[in-house]
Amino acid sequence: MRRDRGGLAVLREKDLVRAGVDVRGLRQITVLLGRAGGGKWHVPATGTGWRVHCRYAEDLTGSPQVLLDAREQVCQHCVGLVSLEPGEEALWWAAAEVVAADADVRRLEKQEPGPRSWSGYAQVLWEAARHRDERVRQRLAEWAGDRAFGAAAQQMTQAWAAVVERSEAMLAAWRAAAPAARQATSVSAACDAVAADGRVREQGLQLAAAVESTRFGDPFDAWAAVRRGWSAARDQGRGPAEARDAALRALQARWGQARVRDVTALPEPAIVAAAGFTSPARWADSEFAHRWRGFVVECCNQLETALTDGAGGEPAGAQRLVLVTGWPLTHEGDAELAYLAQYEQHGPVVPLGGRRHGYGQEPNHAVVLAVPQFAARHADEHTRDQDGRIVTGPAIAPGASEPGEQDVLALLRHAYPYLPADAARDGAGAEVSPLVAKARAERRGARRAVRGWSQMQPGSTEVYNALVVGRYSWVPDDEPARGAAAAELAELPIHWMKDWTLCLDVECGPRPDTSLHRLYGAVMSFVADSGLLGFAPTGGHPEMTVPVHRIVALTGDEDRRRVWEVPAHEPYEDLSPQV
Repeated sequence: MRRDRGGLAVLREKDLVRAGVDVRGLRQITVLLGRAGGGKWHVPATGTGWRVHCRYAEDLTGSPQVLLDAREQVCQHCVGLVSLEPGEEALWWAAAEVVAADADVRRLEKQEPGPRSWSGYAQVLWEAARHRDERVRQRLAEWAGDRAFGAAAQQMTQAWAAVVERSEAMLAAWRAAAPAARQATSVSAACDAVAADGRVREQGLQLAAAVESTRFGDPFDAWAAVRRGWSAARDQGRGPAEARDAALRALQARWGQARVRDVTALPEPAIVAAAGFTSPARWADSEFAHRWRGFVVECCNQLETALTDGAGGEPAGAQRLVLVTGWPLTHEGDAELAYLAQYEQHGPVVPLGGRRHGYGQEPNHAVVLAVPQFAARHADEHTRDQDGRIVTGPAIAPGASEPGEQDVLALLRHAYPYLPADAARDGAGAEVSPLVAKARAERRGARRAVRGWSQMQPGSTEVYNALVVGRYSWVPDDEPARGAAAAELAELPIHWMKDWTLCLDVECGPRPDTSLHRLYGAVMSFVADSGLLGFAPTGGHPEMTVPVHRIVALTGDEDRRRVWEVPAHEPYEDLSPQV
């Protein structure tokens, strides 16, 4: 069993009962724990090494404890040492998923009724239970017929199904309360039309120069604030006056008490007479206040004109596939694309590296959606200066209930070239393709040219150090059976390799029309007997499985060893020769 520190969730009986879980099956799970007095529970020491147990557990003798009662008081250093039977682990994990999903649904149910934004829906959708439904059901299904855990697994499945049903009901209610897609696209198109010549943004930046210093950052973008305030109000069906007030409030929050720092940055001629002010500074502040309020009114007038001119639009027509990168659409800059989240997703979510989030990074993804023609056109035009953000695919045939699977996969490969579905179609016992065999031979030849590589002992720290910095490449065996190369990788400290961003050169696409690409990420596991390598794409994405028959080589990059230094993938032919 995998024992990740902190991986055993804390479960409370009251939360389980509230989520509809029968706790009788969970109360049968006991573990050996001990403690001194009324302190934390510890897993009794079973070895002499300091790494294999908590230092407070050295002299403890344990006794069976009901995990549901004791888990909250288990020492954080010992949580990773708690060992459960596979069936017990599956039940505990599923119970944690049920409780978490139930908490999310209850949080949504407590929200006040009223209009909803598509940006909020995109966030709620991304966290919805539907994305974990298949995984939870499959894992519980493995134990549904078990004599010891079958009844509990079946009841847990029922509790999970009830939570998913409630979650879907809340998503449907949110969609019903959100603005119509046609309204969202019309508002966004009006904003794009006004912003097209760039003059409104320049005017806003000129005003900002009068009151703000750019020494420590970029100036406040007044046009962007007006656009957000106006479009948010119009999206919710509010009228021109209410939209203008929303835009005024957006700038009032930033410039309501602002004092002019540079009078020369104010536009000429002045619109406020200087007479009657006690000082030039007070006149400048009044001039600026009149200027920014007039700027907001003028922007809103232009936006209303553009919205009227663009009213009506084309009929919805047939649906079309689009690839959307930068998923989920939860960032501030995604507000005018967030309405796309309401449309049905086809195919898996694929990794696309990381994206900035606060002071760190979060995983970036790409998905394929089926959207009406007008939405596909709007999304494409709205992102025309963002290369690859939206890729338009083929139209869905009239009368077809689902798009063609190959059309979906072809679009997904625009974002990430390796799809597990392609390797799965190779079948059991798949052999190495001529493309991979040739590339492997070239890598072995380059490796032999490096002096001293053959003197390194398999599984040694020397091999590990050379691998992670790119001075050595691991090349798999060509024969299907386990060979020397498989044994070599199995002997390396995989748990250390998780700490570095490595380069995995793989065969991508459906055979025979395949190509080679380099993927960046971390090696999480390797099972030599089955020939499966666990690989987590860079950016914090979950682990996926890559069969060895599709791997050309594994190596590192001495100059790019951190996640923010590498792309998600690169074409193999663009790379310099590797050892």
